[in-house]
Amino acid sequence: MKIWEFFASALDTLWANKMRSALTMIGIVIGTAAVISIFALGQSAATSIAASLGTFGDQGIFFFPDAGSRRIRAAQIQWRDVAILRDGCSRCFRVFPIYDQYFSVRLGHTKEVVELASDSDYVVDKLPMAEGQRFTADDVAAAKPICNILWVTKKKFFGDGPALGKYIRVAGRRFLVTGVYADVSLGIFNGVAGGDNTVFIPYTTFHHLPTANILGLQVFRSADSSAAQTIDEVQAQLARIHGPRAKYEAQDFSQQAGVFLSVIAYVAVGISAIGGIALVVGGIGVMNIMLVSVIERTREIGIRKAIGASRRDILAQFLMEAIAITLIGGMIGTALGVGAALAANSFITTAVAGQSASINWFSILATAVGFSVAIGLFFGTYPAARAAALSPIECLRHE
Repeated sequence: MKIWEFFASALDTLWANKMRSALTMIGIVIGTAAVISIFALGQSAATSIAASLGTFGDQGIFFFPDAGSRRIRAAQIQWRDVAILRDGCSRCFRVFPIYDQYFSVRLGHTKEVVELASDSDYVVDKLPMAEGQRFTADDVAAAKPICNILWVTKKKFFGDGPALGKYIRVAGRRFLVTGVYADVSLGIFNGVAGGDNTVFIPYTTFHHLPTANILGLQVFRSADSSAAQTIDEVQAQLARIHGPRAKYEAQDFSQQAGVFLSVIAYVAVGISAIGGIALVVGGIGVMNIMLVSVIERTREIGIRKAIGASRRDILAQFLMEAIAITLIGGMIGTALGVGAALAANSFITTAVAGQSASINWFSILATAVGFSVAIGLFFGTYPAARAAALSPIECLRHE
């Protein structure tokens, strides 16, 4: 029961010195709010961005001629390279050429720039379709003049009406719309799915266009191969085809996604460390005020000891005051931090990641409260021990 009595006495003391107590809590409030908001936002950002990246699935490894090489023309990937890699690369599960080109098309009385991109029948993403379907193996094998378009593209070309079964003329050819992607919000990753005016056609169809030029290769590794092994084998195969001076860049989509999430985690920890510094500074302020309180209440300590209070009672009294200051400051900071995190989380959901994410508040709040108590214990121990060690005779003499 003494603990609750000490805590109630600590609250009375803090209330009697409201201004001083409030100023002492400021550092704890700022530090706790900063740590909670950053940890919550870091968790939210990592979860929602991971969900957005998961929508695209594992896009494999991309190979492009090294732009900094002097022999970039010799490294130009050819159609035959795709067949050679499919037959000769033991670590390659799928190999596709990458085509991407921009064309100007007339839309009503205006001209629009359309991005014509290649696609295949091998689907690894989870992008939903609003109309029609994705390309099939027969579509690719027959190099059919068909296309899939994004929702934004559909709205520009066909308005509110259906696009399925209609034609889009690009690069002097007509392409039948067989599928329309649903309107999904992926935040900053919308560009990964394509630009505002993107038209996807089978890569075999793109190959037959007069201006077709392969930009790179998209390689999916076999299940028993690592990304590094696949990259080494593909680069070795391309070097044998184009010569040892032909250099290629490899971009592993999964690795890049992992690095991106790691950077977010490191940034969150780094910014939280700044909030931790504010907590330490606040703890020093608590220690300072407690030392002042000990000096001001020296005579009170002597009276309490004279009527039977033990050193343990004095220690617990002042230690409980320090804990009360940090605990109340931590609770106020927690409320401010949660509010800031919820406000910023809505922005992350809509503008950055495009995916909603839940935050594990229990672990964050438990850590915040526990850390506030720990700060009070750590920085309140010395003043409390100093008060407990005072001689009752010297205390009663104190003016």
